[in-house]
Amino acid sequence: MRILATALVAAMAATTAMADTLVVSNAPAPILSGEVSLDFAETANDNYGGTMGVDLDINAGEIATIDLGFKATDGNSITLDTWTVGTEVNGLGLAFGDDNGVMPEAEKTAYSTLATPAMTESLALSMGDATVAIGLTDWTTDVSDLSNVQGAYSFNMSMIDVTAMLDYNLDSENTVLGAEVMGLDVGMVALGGVMTYDMDAEAIGYEGNANVNGITAYVNGDDTNKLQHVGAEVERSFADATWTAGVNYDTDAEEFAPTAGVSFNF
Repeated sequence: MRILATALVAAMAATTAMADTLVVSNAPAPILSGEVSLDFAETANDNYGGTMGVDLDINAGEIATIDLGFKATDGNSITLDTWTVGTEVNGLGLAFGDDNGVMPEAEKTAYSTLATPAMTESLALSMGDATVAIGLTDWTTDVSDLSNVQGAYSFNMSMIDVTAMLDYNLDSENTVLGAEVMGLDVGMVALGGVMTYDMDAEAIGYEGNANVNGITAYVNGDDTNKLQHVGAEVERSFADATWTAGVNYDTDAEEFAPTAGVSFNF
C-alpha cells in the first residue's frame, strides 16, 4: 500500500513539473462555455415544478490542461463541481482531479440499476485505449490513504466498440466489473448497452439503449428484476435553444414520470 502511495505522490509531482516546464508559445486563451437550463418534472400531488441551473466550463491549455466545471442553481451560490489538471506527452496522459472515474453510467442516473462505485479525487494514467485511475480517500489530509483502483480498456470488435472496466475497492476488497458496447448500427438506429457485475453482492445490472434521429430510448433492470424502467427522451435544437421532453415508466410502481426542459448554450 505504501509503495503504491509513494508512486502516486511521485506521479502527482511529475504531473505538476511537466505542466510547469512544458510551455506552449502562442497558446490559446482559456475558453469559457456554459449552459443555462430550465427543467420541469412531476412533484407531489400530480403537480409540476421547475428548477433553473447554470453550468460553466473553463478549459485552458494544450500540453498542460486545466478543466474546471462550475454549477449553480436558483438561490444558491456557484460551486466548483468538477476539476481536472493534467498533461499529455508522447501519448502518455496524466490527470489529477475528481472526474476521472471510468465505470459505466446510465442514461438517467435517477433510474439506474447499475453498480456505481464511488471515486472522488484520483490520479489517472492513460496510454492509447487504456486508462487506470487511482482514487484517494481524502487527498487533503493523507495522500497515502488510497480508496480504490479503476481501469478501462477499449477495443473494436467487428462493427462495435467495446470497453471493459473494473473497480477494485482497497478497503472492502470488492470488485465490480463493467462493460459497454456502442456503435451497433441497424439501419437508422444506433444500439448500445452497459452492464455491471458486483462480485460481493453477486448482482448484475444492465441498461440497453437505442438512438435514432434525436430520440434516445432505454430499458434497464437487474438479475432479480429483469425489467424495471423503460424511458425515452427527444431532443431538438431551434436557434440557440435546445428543447427536451421525455418520460420514464416504472414497471413496478406502474407510474409514468414525464420531464421537459430547455437550455441555452454559450
